[in-house]
Amino acid sequence: MASMAARILLPVLVMLSACAVATGLYERVCGDAQPRKASNDTPKDTPKQIPVDPSKRAARWLIMMRNAAYGWADTPNAILALQLANDTWFNKQDLSSQLSVKQMHIELLSKIARRGFHLKDVPTGELSHYVLALTATCQNPRNFYGHNLLEAIDRALFHFPTAEFNNFYQFSQGVLAICGAGAPVKPRLIKDLAKGQQSDGGYPFGVDATAMAILALSCVEKQRIHRHDKDEIRHVFSQAVNFIRTQQRPDGSFGNQHNTGLAVQALIAANLEPATWRCPEALATLTRTQHQDGSFGQFFQTTVQVLPALAGKTYADVNRIMCEMAPIMDEDEESFLMTEYDLYDPDEEPNHYVSNMTVMYTVHSDFHPNVTASIEITVPSNTSFLDIMDIAAERDERFRYEAPDTKWGHYVSTIGDLREDHDEKRYWTIMLDPDISIDEGIDHFIPDDGDHVIFRYRKYD
Repeated sequence: MASMAARILLPVLVMLSACAVATGLYERVCGDAQPRKASNDTPKDTPKQIPVDPSKRAARWLIMMRNAAYGWADTPNAILALQLANDTWFNKQDLSSQLSVKQMHIELLSKIARRGFHLKDVPTGELSHYVLALTATCQNPRNFYGHNLLEAIDRALFHFPTAEFNNFYQFSQGVLAICGAGAPVKPRLIKDLAKGQQSDGGYPFGVDATAMAILALSCVEKQRIHRHDKDEIRHVFSQAVNFIRTQQRPDGSFGNQHNTGLAVQALIAANLEPATWRCPEALATLTRTQHQDGSFGQFFQTTVQVLPALAGKTYADVNRIMCEMAPIMDEDEESFLMTEYDLYDPDEEPNHYVSNMTVMYTVHSDFHPNVTASIEITVPSNTSFLDIMDIAAERDERFRYEAPDTKWGHYVSTIGDLREDHDEKRYWTIMLDPDISIDEGIDHFIPDDGDHVIFRYRKYD
């Protein structure tokens, strides 16, 4: 009799549990919005065991995929997903999570070392992954064993696009990494996002690139560090959101699992009313395709992208608030929460606690009378001339330049429209007014207050 009752009650309990799990998922991500009822909603096969929350199952699978060194095929993305799904995953009581973060450090240091310790040669997309994961676990990306990762991303964004770095998915990811670390995003980067947006509101490569742009803009919109053009941000943002919404299919998906996971993150970050984009249906398309082991198609990259969405979190949630909510640093350790971005920004108010210097910068061609331009730049003392050139180029396109990074440092090959000409033996050379040669490269040359630095396009015999 008891066994018969158990056989009757167990399927009922399983179904009730499944409903509770589904309801909890919808409430966590979609609020009050509920999926539309269909006549064939009743599952054909009764689950054999009580289901587990889809986000917990995905997290469990990710942890099982960890290798002997406590890393993954893509360690920073795995750490980022796990920390977003559970902001206490990385903590001092859990040795395995600490070992995973240390493995991430080792992997990044190895990448930097293999490239001759030149951060510029680490792909910007990869670097952005690391910065987001470091920030999510309350590490300091401004001083990663002496390397300023934010500065490297900022410089790459400034020179976008290049042959190796030319799509808006990576660009937006870089903007998000800087913003998530609490550093100011320069207004010029928002203008670049506006210029790259297509007439339909999307970006090349469709859903993924557009969703990443939404995540970046949702972070920037909350910044109070910069005097951004809020109307421009809202326009680009709303156009991108509208594009994503038009890509939703009748079944609720936005393409494959990978696309859908990122699109759901973007729409959560956009803070739209869930019912307006059929949030429950989007989640249902994901949970229906989740394997019994917790993965999505047993694909690592798909699972790490879907996991935050199932937890109701997004890459835009990587910020200092996470660390303030779940502090993991010793009281005597310096937390990056109290530091400021150390790249000079011309749009910020002057820092009266730091001595400044004013430098006159001129470009001049011996062969083109119309090619002469000067600009006065005020920066903190001890600023390298390379940083001064970046500021000048951002203010005036006549100072835009190209400077390949060589083993001797950056070498200026082009300023404005004038490129070095080996056949004519014409090159750019740097000097102090009136005609004092400078032996140092632009990376290491630090002018004094009142200096007049000239880049001269001249002929060498």
